[in-house]
Amino acid sequence: MRRFHRIGHLRGYGGLKILVLHLLSEGPKNGAELMDAIDVMSHGHWKPSPGSIYPLLSKAVEENLLTKREDRKYELTDAGREEISMFNTGCTNHPNSIEGILSEIDNNLSYLEDLSDDKLAPHSRLLQNISQKINRINDTVKSTENEA
Repeated sequence: MRRFHRIGHLRGYGGLKILVLHLLSEGPKNGAELMDAIDVMSHGHWKPSPGSIYPLLSKAVEENLLTKREDRKYELTDAGREEISMFNTGCTNHPNSIEGILSEIDNNLSYLEDLSDDKLAPHSRLLQNISQKINRINDTVKSTENEA
């Protein structure tokens, strides 16, 4: 959820440019891939329109922040990497502790709880598998606590 919180904050402040540059730092993408990536990152809360992405990409190419490759994907230039370097705080997007992992799982479960049943229904088998894994882990922890 930390990642979405940052997206929501940047969105109102012209942060789409920074977000696009950040996504391109992970590898070349075309405009549609960028829109989809933002949609996924925000759990469907925000998907920029073509009318906002493509003018931004064109302007970033003019400003020498990006280049457009022959395969129609955009990639960062050195100037583009420098532009986003001030936003690299050294934190990773992935938790690096058990507490961090469990917190991220809890946040994602809260999101899933808010979804309608029809959105979750196609994933019932995967949800059941996840539930079984969590139950096994919980049972192992409980048996370890009882032995102590």
